[in-house]
Amino acid sequence: MLNYIVFFLIIGIVWYWLNSVSAYEVAYKAAKSSCYRLKLQFLDDTLDVIKLRLCRHSHGYMQICRTYEFEFSSDGDSRYKGFIKISGKKFEAIDMEAFKIPTAEEDENAL
Repeated sequence: MLNYIVFFLIIGIVWYWLNSVSAYEVAYKAAKSSCYRLKLQFLDDTLDVIKLRLCRHSHGYMQICRTYEFEFSSDGDSRYKGFIKISGKKFEAIDMEAFKIPTAEEDENAL
């Protein structure tokens, strides 16, 4: 009996780890592409899980919902935070702090 419990526990841990890696990849691609599209610097190439919970899918079944936090910069000097919500392995939303848009004059001075 103990063997079955240990077996299913190991299977559950492996499933959770694989699910987490897949969700992280979806969130990473979303953050990277959003920063690229808005001409921002995606800082440190990392995401941090700040919220992990169970939520219901639109069809009614339970799934793991995660909120990731990342940092970006618009001018290379300041850091801003962004948040990505993932439900299961599906991208749900991205939210970014208001950031300073560099003027053309600041861009020329940076060169």
